[in-house]
Amino acid sequence: MLTPMDIHAKEFGRSFRGFDEGEVNDFLNEVMQAYAEVIDERDRLHAELTRAQETIADFRRIEQSMRETIVVAQKTAEDMTASAKRNAELTIETAAKEAQNMRREATLQAKAQLDEAADKVRAIVAEYERLVREKHKFLRRIKGNVQAELALIEDAIAEMPDMVAEKKTKTRTADEQQSEEDGCEQ
Repeated sequence: MLTPMDIHAKEFGRSFRGFDEGEVNDFLNEVMQAYAEVIDERDRLHAELTRAQETIADFRRIEQSMRETIVVAQKTAEDMTASAKRNAELTIETAAKEAQNMRREATLQAKAQLDEAADKVRAIVAEYERLVREKHKFLRRIKGNVQAELALIEDAIAEMPDMVAEKKTKTRTADEQQSEEDGCEQ
């Protein structure tokens, strides 16, 4: 995984008519800071999600405990006399309603927290994808610029005179003149 330090430490080769090193470094610093912020936000959201999951686990333990309490209360109610049985049933009914209300509230809270965390994760993923698209766009633009510069260099090289060919032509012309002169003298 690419880290902010990888971005900060990235070195580019130097070339004739290359990019302004200060601008490239400034941009890399901006990318590094944005990337570090995304990582920090992701870590923070992960911590929030972990806390929410722990809260859900606590509520589930409470729910399990309440269910066990209801079972014990039912067994006790069966052992009691008719009047105690009626009181126990009222107690169980009240406890069940409270447990249901607590469970409903806990479920709603947990769902709200999970939905909020999921929304934040989606926003971070969307921002990350946008940054990746921007990076690709930037790299394509740099590639196009480099290709244009290379084409200019190749055109300049093609327009340069070929000194070796000119020297051979001059030598050949001088040799031909010398041969003609030698032929005329004979």
